[in-house]
Amino acid sequence: MLKRNDKCYCGSGKKYKNCCMDKDREEKVEKLNKQALDSKKEKIDKKYTAAIIKLSGYLEELIVSDEKFAKYEEEARKAFFDENTEKSMVANRFFASYFSYDYVIGRDMTPAVYVVNNKRFTNDEKLVIHGCVNSYPSMFEIDSINGREVVIKDVFSNRKYNTLDSKILGEFNTGDYILARPILVEDTFVLIDLTIRIQKETKDLIYNSIMEAFESSKKANPSISIEYFVMLNTLFFYKYMVQLLQSNSYVDDGEVEDVEINSETEEETVDEEIKMEASEDIDEVAKLISANIADKEVLEGALKLWKQVIENTEITGSESGWAAGLEYNYRKSLGESVTQNEIAKSYGVSSSTLAKRNKEITALTLDK
Repeated sequence: MLKRNDKCYCGSGKKYKNCCMDKDREEKVEKLNKQALDSKKEKIDKKYTAAIIKLSGYLEELIVSDEKFAKYEEEARKAFFDENTEKSMVANRFFASYFSYDYVIGRDMTPAVYVVNNKRFTNDEKLVIHGCVNSYPSMFEIDSINGREVVIKDVFSNRKYNTLDSKILGEFNTGDYILARPILVEDTFVLIDLTIRIQKETKDLIYNSIMEAFESSKKANPSISIEYFVMLNTLFFYKYMVQLLQSNSYVDDGEVEDVEINSETEEETVDEEIKMEASEDIDEVAKLISANIADKEVLEGALKLWKQVIENTEITGSESGWAAGLEYNYRKSLGESVTQNEIAKSYGVSSSTLAKRNKEITALTLDK
């Protein structure tokens, strides 16, 4: 290790203290800060994922076992999936957030609030879920980008959100406009669902539409704030986001022009034949899926999902259990009315085995 008065390693002939010492110190501090932020981001993501998987499991149980909840979900789907909204994995991700956090099933109560009030959650898990309930999708401008840290500003309320989602927003620039949903975990906001970049013309169109509706609403309720008005209209933003993603006007020869999805959640194009470099165990899972799923699109989607899983974990346990979990997970992502019991039977495994694999698959492929 060089001392202050040693000659600098760079070959300048100067003493280290008069040459590269300050620069090296700054680089070391910057490296330590980055490591601290990376560690913080990893901790926040784990806390968020654990709480949401637990919440999703309870909600799914309620929908299957409680006719009242099943009816709530059916009514929410009818409101969300109108004739202009195609059912897809992306759309169902948005729907899951809308139904859990925004769809009102009682006085000031959403399904997520009901579950938290009636099931066992830790205080940390409750804080995460309440953060989701108190959030809403909106339109933002990227205010600043500083390494790991990105600050976005709500176009309507001018409220700023500090995030550590540089992996999502790293290719974007200050001044870009996005549609996103930030939720508070500890002291930092996490972007959930998909984050979509839009051009200024699209931003102006959305802004003018919302403000026109807001001004009309103020005539009946003068005290309403723009932030609360946007919060009440989450369905508008979700439908708009889905329509942007599925609209042909935004796609030319397969290249996205006006809409960009964040890099961590972007959908890959599914080839007619999915080639998988895998071990014999993994090939066996693919064979089981192929033998059980007749629908070509569902099969391709399940195989693609399997590819994501094997890239993120070491596979152990029954191949049939993984295959059952994959089919169930993918069909539920499409909004199909399937039960764990019927899928489990078709693969010769127990419902508990399927449920375990389903939770693991969700954790490994969940978009932040």
